[in-house]
Amino acid sequence: MALLLLKMLHCKQICKNRAKSSENEGPSYESADDEVKEEETNCRVCLKEGNIPIYGNEVVDDISEALKTFGGIELEIDDAYTKYLCQHCYTQLQNAISFRKTAQETDHILKNPETSMSYDFENDVDVNYIDNNDQPESDMDVPLIEYKTKKEKKERQWRCKRCNIDFKGFEDYQEHRLSDEHENLRRTCPICNKSFTYSSFRNHMKLHGREKPYMCDFCGKKFIMQGQFTRHRATHIDHLPFQCTLCPYRGRFNECLKMHMRTHTGEKPYQCSECPARFVNKSNLTRHALIHREERDFKCDTCDRGFYTKREFDLHLKVDHTGVKDHICNMCGKAFGYRRQLLKHQLKVHKREKMRGGRIPVYLTLESEKRRRELAESQSLI
Repeated sequence: MALLLLKMLHCKQICKNRAKSSENEGPSYESADDEVKEEETNCRVCLKEGNIPIYGNEVVDDISEALKTFGGIELEIDDAYTKYLCQHCYTQLQNAISFRKTAQETDHILKNPETSMSYDFENDVDVNYIDNNDQPESDMDVPLIEYKTKKEKKERQWRCKRCNIDFKGFEDYQEHRLSDEHENLRRTCPICNKSFTYSSFRNHMKLHGREKPYMCDFCGKKFIMQGQFTRHRATHIDHLPFQCTLCPYRGRFNECLKMHMRTHTGEKPYQCSECPARFVNKSNLTRHALIHREERDFKCDTCDRGFYTKREFDLHLKVDHTGVKDHICNMCGKAFGYRRQLLKHQLKVHKREKMRGGRIPVYLTLESEKRRRELAESQSLI
């Protein structure tokens, strides 16, 4: 570009010298034609070929002032430089003019919101202006058309997507976001009917339909996540590393030991919101809360019985309609479908000591199975 510019300036200097010499020797038509030709075919900005006149004609408007403003150059109609632009530079200049106009309109709207909606930027006329001398007296009291500013429109757009609630202003919306109603919102899975918090519900729904790559080598049950698989597999191994320092209790997981220690301290941090009942763990509270519900989500088509949870419903089908009996008495070998039936049998028939409520700890179950195996082995040797 610089080399081309030097060549053009050199040619212009040659033309000027020829023009001066022609004053003494006579007109040189050939040099004048070359100068006109050069002026017609060069862009004032990039020096490429151009044919759009800067000062306008019957088709194009005068753009000299815009070129001075955005180009930052001195431009005169009678100077010795070309008076044309190429199509590319002309398009860029028009874009700059459009940019300046849009910026001025937006600036006027921001600084004058009450009059911006009725301001005519094309003709620079405020249509809301009323000249009292030109209007009849009956029209002077006619109010202007009211409109809502952007701020008023924005106040109606606050919406909590989690709770599906609209708010008039940001303060009400922010107050709702900090409320217990928003924080404790729970969603029920339409597939498995389990209840989750809002964030957990979204993660839970991603699990449905995904492949289960982790399969238990003991029972064949499959899992999506490795952590769930590892915890489940530990239930098949008779390893109880966490032991209580106050009693013989032993457990598989650390959180089970923490839960057990509450039986010694008497701590019951989970309280029912419907009654004064308190519980050691959250699962017991969840199971208790079902008694306060009127409707039962799971109903048996065969006997028309209703159940609160899917686990109870599946157990009912397994025992009452299929006849499966998994609970076997270790004293007489009699089988029962429900665990409570087994415990009731042992209390009445075998006069077993009454145990504390709740499920039998794992370590007691393992010890009972170990004694049963030893008894069976000793009987087989006799």
